[in-house]
Amino acid sequence: MTEDLTFNSNMAAAYEKNTRISIPTYDSLFAMIQSYYRVQLGENAASLLLIGAGGGNELSAWGPSNPGWTFTGVDPSEEMLKIARHKVVELGLESRVSLIQGTTDDLPKTYLKFDAASCILVLHFIDDVQEKLKLLGSIKAKLKSGAPFVLVSAYGNHDGSELQARLNVWKSFWIHAGRESSEVDEMVRSALARLSLLPEKQIEELLAESGFIKITRFYSTGLFAGWICHAE
Repeated sequence: MTEDLTFNSNMAAAYEKNTRISIPTYDSLFAMIQSYYRVQLGENAASLLLIGAGGGNELSAWGPSNPGWTFTGVDPSEEMLKIARHKVVELGLESRVSLIQGTTDDLPKTYLKFDAASCILVLHFIDDVQEKLKLLGSIKAKLKSGAPFVLVSAYGNHDGSELQARLNVWKSFWIHAGRESSEVDEMVRSALARLSLLPEKQIEELLAESGFIKITRFYSTGLFAGWICHAE
């Protein structure tokens, strides 16, 4: 048990450090989303669906300061969910959090529809466009009409100069953090081969096709952008 906790702790620390290098405004992003949810949900108790909840950063950012919110998180990675479970216990959120290994398809059929949802840093890991559409559609199906949804993903046109300019900015984040230029170049090549990027317009089209309305980009930094919208 101690070895598991040490491993998870080290994994979590590395994940969070690297994420904050890759996205220097990471903590501000979560604060912005929290403010958006608070305005949309008011003072009422609310149920939130978290897609890609492994790591538990949504829970850390939103759980302690919003005692009326309950959270259901899904993630296919058991190792990342171990980190999230550890954070849940540390924060004393056990009574307000349910974590499920899998996807939205694995949610119990008895669950009521959710008041809000997020999908942060997940979409770009799904290769097939139709699978991306399927995920967004399944999220929409789990939401009440009018519920707010926040999507954050890497984006861009592989053949466009605009993406290359943003890649140069992203590389500078890592170099400033002390990484060697050659190491960063290799990391960028690896990321481009691994990530399934879509242009901003196509992401917005997928959201609309999935049944979301009032789609607005509210955030952009380096390789990543965020959109707010509502279930129709």
